[in-house]
This record gives sequence, C-alpha cells and structure tokens, in this order.
Amino acid sequence: MRNIAAIARREFFAYFGSPTAYIAIALFLALLGITFFFEIPFLLPKDAFFDGRAADLRPLFEWMVFLFAILLPAISMRLLAEERKLGTLELLLTMPVTETEVVLGKLAGAVGFLAVALALTLGYPILLFALGRPDIGPMIGGYLGVLLVGTAYLALGLMASSWTSSQVVAFLVAIVICTAFTFVDLVPEALGWNAIPA
Repeated sequence: MRNIAAIARREFFAYFGSPTAYIAIALFLALLGITFFFEIPFLLPKDAFFDGRAADLRPLFEWMVFLFAILLPAISMRLLAEERKLGTLELLLTMPVTETEVVLGKLAGAVGFLAVALALTLGYPILLFALGRPDIGPMIGGYLGVLLVGTAYLALGLMASSWTSSQVVAFLVAIVICTAFTFVDLVPEALGWNAIPA
C-alpha cells in the first residue's frame, strides 16, 4: 500500500508540475460553464440555465461525461507510454514494487487529478442552493457517478498507454474507446431499433 501511495503522489504532483494540467482544467471549467448557463441546441437539448427555472445539475453531469471522453485520454496518455519511451519503466519495475502496484499507483494519481477538477466545479451546486432549494441526493449521486465514469475512462486510457510508447497513439486509441462507451446508448436509436412499447 505504501508503494501505491508513493507512486500516486509522484504522478499527482507531476501533473501540476507542468502547465498542461492547468490548461486542461481551465478548458474543462470554461466549457462546463458555457454549457451550463447557455442553450446550445446542437449539443444538449436543454434551455439556458435561467430560462429553465429548474435547480438541476443533470445537463452539467451529461456534459462532463462527454468532455471526459476527450480530456481524460489526454491526461492518461503519458502514464505508461512516457515511461516506456524514456526507458524508465524497466528501472521502475526493478525497484521493490509489483506491476499491480505501479498500475494502481499511476491510476490513483490520475484519479487525484480528476478529483481536483471535480472539486473546482462545486461552485455550481453552491449557486443552485443560493437560488433555490435543490434536492441534494441527485447531486451527490451525480458527482459519484461522474467520478466513477471518469475513473473508468482513466483506466481505459492507462490501458491504451500500456500498449504503446507513443503518447499520441495512446491518446487516439483511448479517445476511440472512451467515445464508444460514451455514445453506446445511441447505437440502437441510430440503427432504428426502437424500444418495444409495453
């Protein structure tokens, strides 16, 4: 457990040691703000926030999952691909750590980055409480749901990163896999397989 925590800490601080993390989080928050407050018919069929008159975060969570399909592969693409390219993966594996500890540590560091990004969105629930009386249960469930989806996408990105030493290839493969999972619910509708009426 100590080895996993050490690797996770190293990965977490490596993210914030470069401007990439700050740019990714700023872009994530800006896009969330735009889609939360304004009507964008071709992306999400919803009213603008102040026109809808509903204290609801559901569109925010839906848009988060869509953004995760692009953002999280960019975050996870370097986890193992960079180590393999620099030749430090072999060095890491010669230390008294198992492969499982390396994978779990790197995933935990990436999930820590995701948790910081999600924590920065807590202004939206605070805004809802200032304007009305929203139900707290769906909010907690929504945040737990996007954290779990984000963790799954990071795990898929880590898997793609383990297949190659090229970060670009890992990024593209992870985007394809994550996008497939994001839009899998639209496949029956696209193929004309409508639900049978009860």
